[in-house]
Amino acid sequence: MKKLYLADISKHVGYSKTLCSMVLNGKGNKYGISQKTQQKVLEAAQRLNYTPSRYARSLKTGKSYFLGLVVTDLTDPFQSGIADRIRGLLKNTDYNLVVCCSGEDEEREQQLVEMLLNHHGVDGLIVASTFSNPAFYEQPRFTGIPLVFIDRVVPLFRANYVVVDNYGGANEVVEHLIREGSKKVAAFAITPLHLSTIEDRLNGYRTAMRNGGQHDTSELIKAIRRDHLIQDIEMHLDEMNLNGERLDAIFSLNITVTLALLKVLKKKEYARYMRVKVACFDDHEMFDFINRKITSVSQPVDDLVKNAHDLLMDLINGKKVNRSFTVLTPRLISR
Repeated sequence: MKKLYLADISKHVGYSKTLCSMVLNGKGNKYGISQKTQQKVLEAAQRLNYTPSRYARSLKTGKSYFLGLVVTDLTDPFQSGIADRIRGLLKNTDYNLVVCCSGEDEEREQQLVEMLLNHHGVDGLIVASTFSNPAFYEQPRFTGIPLVFIDRVVPLFRANYVVVDNYGGANEVVEHLIREGSKKVAAFAITPLHLSTIEDRLNGYRTAMRNGGQHDTSELIKAIRRDHLIQDIEMHLDEMNLNGERLDAIFSLNITVTLALLKVLKKKEYARYMRVKVACFDDHEMFDFINRKITSVSQPVDDLVKNAHDLLMDLINGKKVNRSFTVLTPRLISR
């Protein structure tokens, strides 16, 4: 089928391309075009199956109508949930989403951001950053780029952020475990440990433990390598058993570690941990159906994404220039 152009619609209805363009872009009323004329143009476009050229519109508006999203791990339900929800918000708009995964690698994140800007020409970026310092994003070229950081804070970098209260959520769940009778609570933290989410959750954990009488938690905090989840969890559980550590609970700092931990705890050789309570900073629908009761911190993903999306669109449309820092409150779920 031959592709139709605006000139074809113009010729078919007998009106100028300018008038047809105004109608098709929803600006007929603004420019005083009669309802009868608008209806004629719209009916012709529908009957002829006319689709406006995205490239022509981009040339006219100066926008690509692409947004970039950089997350770290699409196998993580929380991260994939962010991507899915942003896609949902863009579903009935002119924008398309380009999703990239950095794998918690700073060099890879830099490459992806540069690709999105230089090759895709995205109108704006939402980034869950892995960077431990702000040098990359402090470059002058980022000054005029609509950019929102989601979930994580880049250290010492003033920018637009939408995050969750990780400190408060971690503090609340550990205090809950302590009130329920747990005295010795281990913290399993996924690497890299410099991420603001992990640092804040560990600080919330330390405060709750200190208030509960446990001032030295250095032997209870265990780093779990992202690419050695099962291996590291088993190693730490074995070490604590050999050292005579009698755990009351394990606080897992994200959903990825929790799911791996639950797999390990199902093994016969770890039956000794059957009565150990498990808490997770994040929630998952499977927690409602498994035998082990998981206390969780439910993150407001819908609000997180909506705030980041709305802020980015405001930046793209020039409605905001001041830096914004939005902190959302998570919810404790006791099972």
